[in-house]
Amino acid sequence: MGKEKKETTFAFAALAMIACFAFIMLPGALAGAKIHVMFLLSWLIAIPLCMLRGYTYQELQSGMISFIPKCVVPVLLILTIGALIGAWCASGTIAYITYLGLQIISPKYFLATAFVVTLICACFTGTSFGTCGTVGVALMGVALGMGIDPLWAASPILCAAVIGDGVSPLSDTSNVIAGAAGTDMFESVKFQLPMTIPVAIITFLIYLGMGAMGTVQSADTSSITALVQSIGESYNLGIHCLVPIILVFSLLIMKMPAIPAIIIGGASGLLAACLFQGESVTNVVNAMWSGYVLEAENEVVSELFSRGGVSSMTATCVLIIFSFGLFGILNTAKVLDTLVVPLSKMIKSRLSGVICVMILGVLGNLSSSASFSEVFTGNIMGPVYEELGLDKRDLVRAAVVGCLVFSMYIPFVVMPATVTSSLGVDPVAMIPYYISMPIYLVVILIITAFNLDRRLLNKKK
Repeated sequence: MGKEKKETTFAFAALAMIACFAFIMLPGALAGAKIHVMFLLSWLIAIPLCMLRGYTYQELQSGMISFIPKCVVPVLLILTIGALIGAWCASGTIAYITYLGLQIISPKYFLATAFVVTLICACFTGTSFGTCGTVGVALMGVALGMGIDPLWAASPILCAAVIGDGVSPLSDTSNVIAGAAGTDMFESVKFQLPMTIPVAIITFLIYLGMGAMGTVQSADTSSITALVQSIGESYNLGIHCLVPIILVFSLLIMKMPAIPAIIIGGASGLLAACLFQGESVTNVVNAMWSGYVLEAENEVVSELFSRGGVSSMTATCVLIIFSFGLFGILNTAKVLDTLVVPLSKMIKSRLSGVICVMILGVLGNLSSSASFSEVFTGNIMGPVYEELGLDKRDLVRAAVVGCLVFSMYIPFVVMPATVTSSLGVDPVAMIPYYISMPIYLVVILIITAFNLDRRLLNKKK
């Protein structure tokens, strides 16, 4: 029976959005509840509210089912990246890059070289958590053994981990934000480079200058030497380890779609693991599903390269599916459209759009979860950018700053709480030592205000 539908007013749309997201955010912030499940349970809030406006459950379900397919490509991409990471851990690809990076550690320029090593590791592993918990811990051991201030020692590690996490195609952050905004992940990563490269260079130069001025004590790198030696003993390292990553980058440069390029990269990693690391096909295939497990004498090395697999990405995929289901329900009842109108009126230019995205990202982080902030900001601002004809790659770049970078200033968010705990420093005390975070804000505002990336902006997707 068709029921007359009431107009969705802004007051009702705001009420529905606040009710749903308070239901998701508060248990996570106060009790550490998994937001993946809270997104699913939030359907029980959204559905009755929307039915009060005259929508039937069948209509809401149809809207949800028609909305969820928008996330299929990002979900498939995330799952294939999980398989690739498992294969590359088995083939020695990630290990060899880390091995080369660790060899550049300089005792005098500890801050600068720690920044470079962590950045390399974060970019090629795609995880700030894993980077800080492994290579970061090793670097902290070097620093503390020589009496370097723990907060200054942690500074380059945390800054580099955030920069690498935000720009790595293997990162959950890159995939979730691009998926929520409805953009191509690789295009979004390329669009970030005019912002990320200056931030990384300026941050590196600051640490380099501190080393030249003798701001921190020179470090003894004997523990790093032991780490390098352990990696060398655990793998048959050599230039052959780089073949899978060179192949993937070559395919992407030749404009091959991301998913088949990544699958080929995973298959080449499987082949390299069998030919050069003595792994069986079965072991590598299992690693592509459940993650590679390295048994090394050094526990840090074992932890660093025991990861990956399709199954390791399922939690992220479930979060995306459940969140898209919620937004599908709200979209059917015109809640999103109603909220978009005032947001559209507030945004008068490309710059004001970027500022609005960053503010929403910071507000989303009050949920204590950067993942929630990424999904929330991408889904809310995506329709706004479409309505105004703005480039959604701009949205993704601003969301990286608002959702990931600025999350480090909110100590109870999972991201800063976890990584600072790994390094044994206080998240509140670390706030003044985040060298790169203010640089991010200055760079993105300058680029946006003066359209310094106009070549990328005008380039057709």
